[in-house]
Amino acid sequence: MIYKESVQKVNLSSFLKKNLTRKDGGIKSTTQFSSCLIAKNLIKIFGTTVMSDKIMETPISLNQIGLYNPQRQSAEVTEALFVARQKHFELLLNRIVQEKENSIPQHYLIIGQRGMGKTTLLKRMEVELHKRQYRHRFIPLLFPEEQYNVKDLPLFWLNCLDALADSLELEDKEKYRSEISDIDKTIRELTKKTSEIDSEDAYKHFMRICRSLRRRPVLLIDNIGLVFSRLDNNKKNNQGQWALRKILCENGAPIIVSAGPTVTDDVIRYDMPFYDFFQIHYLKKLSFEEFTELLENLADRTQINTDITPLMRKETPRLKTLYQFTGGNPRTAVMLFKLLVKGFSADINDDLDALVDEVTPLYKAKFEELPQQQQIIIDAIAMNWDAIPLKELSMETHLENNQLSPQLKRLIDEGWIETTSAYKAKGNAYFISERFFNIWFLMRRSNRRQKRGVHSLSEFLECLYGEERMIQNENQHKALFELHKQNQGLAKEHLLQAFEVLENEGKIASVANEYWWERFGYTVIKSGYGSWFLAILEEKGYDILLSPYYTAIKVLEIEKQDGKKDAEIYLKNRAIEISDPARIIIERIRKYMD
Repeated sequence: MIYKESVQKVNLSSFLKKNLTRKDGGIKSTTQFSSCLIAKNLIKIFGTTVMSDKIMETPISLNQIGLYNPQRQSAEVTEALFVARQKHFELLLNRIVQEKENSIPQHYLIIGQRGMGKTTLLKRMEVELHKRQYRHRFIPLLFPEEQYNVKDLPLFWLNCLDALADSLELEDKEKYRSEISDIDKTIRELTKKTSEIDSEDAYKHFMRICRSLRRRPVLLIDNIGLVFSRLDNNKKNNQGQWALRKILCENGAPIIVSAGPTVTDDVIRYDMPFYDFFQIHYLKKLSFEEFTELLENLADRTQINTDITPLMRKETPRLKTLYQFTGGNPRTAVMLFKLLVKGFSADINDDLDALVDEVTPLYKAKFEELPQQQQIIIDAIAMNWDAIPLKELSMETHLENNQLSPQLKRLIDEGWIETTSAYKAKGNAYFISERFFNIWFLMRRSNRRQKRGVHSLSEFLECLYGEERMIQNENQHKALFELHKQNQGLAKEHLLQAFEVLENEGKIASVANEYWWERFGYTVIKSGYGSWFLAILEEKGYDILLSPYYTAIKVLEIEKQDGKKDAEIYLKNRAIEISDPARIIIERIRKYMD
C-alpha cells in the first residue's frame, strides 16, 4: 500500500469517478494510467495521500507474469502490467458500458497474430468488468483459451454456465454461494439427460441466472474460430451457427468480445451466418515507442534491475535492432525483458542467440503439433525467408497445387502464414506471420550461409539505427570516376577494393549508415548503372550480408525501370526485417534525388 500521513487525504475511487468519467458514462483516455501511477502522480503534484485497497507496492516477480497463459495472472498483476493495448481496451470498454439494459448488442472480434496480446486484452476486460462500478450491470465470463470440449451449441451454453460459476466464485464466493450451487445443479441435471441436451433449454437456464443477478453477461471468447468450427460438426447448413446468431441478435442478449489469429470465412463470406456480424479490431505490431514503454513498465513493476531503463536509452540502436527482429510482438518483448535483466552482451548476435534459446520450447512445441504435411509447408516458407510464390512452394515441397491449397488455407486460418501479391509471378506469395518464429527457424534449421545472413542483418541494423557517419573511402570515388568514363571493369575493381577494406577492418555493416554509400547508391542509379551495381553485390554475396542496402538499390532500380507499383510489390515480397530498414535507406537516397 502507498499511503502515508499527510495534510489531505483523497479517496482514489471517488477521485477517479469524479474526474475520469465522461457525461455519457464512458471513461476518459486518462485511464491508460494504472491507479498506481495516478496515485504516485497525485502525491508528487499535490502532496496528498491516496487511499486505495488495490494499489500495489510489492514488486512483481517474473514468475507472476503469464507469458503463455495470462489468464492465470491476478487482477492486480494484470492491471499493473497492462500498457501495450490501452487504446483498444478503452474503446471496447466504452462501447460495452454504453449498451442499454435491453439493447440488441454490438459484438466484437479482435484479430492479431500469436503473442500480439489478444488473450491479455480479454483478461484485462474481465478484470475491469469485475470492478464495483460495473458489477451492477455486467458479469464477465472469461473462457479457457481453447474450448476443446465444444462439439455443438448445447455444450457451448454449458460452458457458459460453468464460466458463470467461475466468475461469481472469483468475485465473491460467499456472497454467491447459492447461485453457484444452483449452476452446478443445473449442469448436472442437463448432462444426465440420456438424449441430446436441448440448446434452447441450456440457454434459458443460463440467462435465468444472469437475469436473477440483474447483470448482463459479457462473453470473452478466445480462438472464436475453433468454437465456430465445432458448432456444426457433421452437420449441414451451419445450423448451430445460425441458431447462435439468432440468439445474439435478440434484445438483452449476451455481449460477445472474441479473438482470433485471423479473419476466417465464418465472418467474411456472404453466405456464412456471421457475415458482417462483428465489429473487428486489429492488433498490429507495437510501435518502437510502445515497445519501449512496455519494457520500461516491466522494469518499473518488477524493480529487479534499476539499470535497465538507463541501459535501454543508452543502447537504442541495439534495442531498435532487436525490436525489428521481434516484429513488435508483446510476448517476445517480455521474453526480451528477461534477458535485459542480465544486461546486453558485447555482441548483438549473442543477445539474438539468447533470445532464440528463450523461445525454443514454445516454438518447437507449437511447430511439432502441426500435421506432417503442414510442417513441410512451413519449413519451405520459413527457409525461403522472403514471401514464396505458389509455384516455387510447390517445387520446394513436392506437393501439387490441389494438395497445397487446403493446407495453405488451414495455415492462414490458424494464423501461421499470410499472403501478399507475388512479384513477377501469378497469384499470391506466402510468408510466416510471426516474424521471430521465422528468425528462430532460420537460426535452428538453416545452413552456415543463411545463419550468416541473419547475423549480418543484426549487425547492419545496429549500424543503421546508430548515428550517421561521414567516413570516406577513396576507392568509391575511383569507382565513380571510372564509371563516368564508362570503364566498368576498373570501376568494379575499385568498388570491390572498397568492400575489401571494410571487410578486413570488420566494418562491412557500416555500409548501413555511411553518408558516402547513400551517395554512391544514388549516383549509380541516376547514371544508369543500377543493374551493374546489383550484379556485383549478388556476385560477392553482399545481397545477403548487406540485404537492406541491396534491397533499397533494387527497389529504386525497379522503380526506374518498371514503375512504383512493381517496386512496392517487390518490397512487400521481402522479409519485413529487411524491407523495413530498406525503406529507411530508400528515403535517405531519395533526398539526393529531389
